[in-house]
Amino acid sequence: MKAFKTMARALAAALGLWLAGGTAAPAHAARLVVEVVGLESDEGAVVVEVFGSRAGFPRQPSYTETVAIAGGQARVEFPDLGPSEYVVHVWHDINGNGRLDRRFGAEPWSYSNSQPGRRASWEEAALGLGIDPLTVRINLAD
Repeated sequence: MKAFKTMARALAAALGLWLAGGTAAPAHAARLVVEVVGLESDEGAVVVEVFGSRAGFPRQPSYTETVAIAGGQARVEFPDLGPSEYVVHVWHDINGNGRLDRRFGAEPWSYSNSQPGRRASWEEAALGLGIDPLTVRINLAD
């Protein structure tokens, strides 16, 4: 019975938030800024994937943003992430097909803390995000 009351309270709180049109931000949310440099052209877009868990890495990102390129650079912000470890994966979707092409006409890609075109483990690529904003700069040039 106690578990039922707890669940009912949680559902009521979620319903109230939904009806109010709000969204819940993590307690002590911080901002992750990803700057991508070294792009050979402004053609296509940059895809930035953020993994918030080892369980989804490297196939199921927690957050994904596709951004335009200007002057060989791109920038994206993830404003409400909770303090934790994250891995960033970026790639230049030159042909705009929404897939990372690694064969003919390969598209450049990289993980945080890694060299372009090199696979990295969670431990190698992980970034610690605290309550202060963190800016990560990833260079896709060879």
